[in-house]
Amino acid sequence: MSKYVVAFITQGKRVQLRHAIVEGENRDSALRRFFTESAGENYSNDEHGFLYFKEDFFDENNPAGSIIELE
Repeated sequence: MSKYVVAFITQGKRVQLRHAIVEGENRDSALRRFFTESAGENYSNDEHGFLYFKEDFFDENNPAGSIIELE
């Protein structure tokens, strides 16, 4: 499995930077694991919540996160 560095700025009353190194078969699986472990509290804990998270993560105008694959 590949390792990814994921960082995400939470939206809410208190803005925080969440970051972690996660493993996954690909970027989507690593992002889903990060969502489940670190960012899910700001979204519903289901497929819709993950899709909103991913949409915020890859927003072209104001992305809330970054994911980089480690070599």
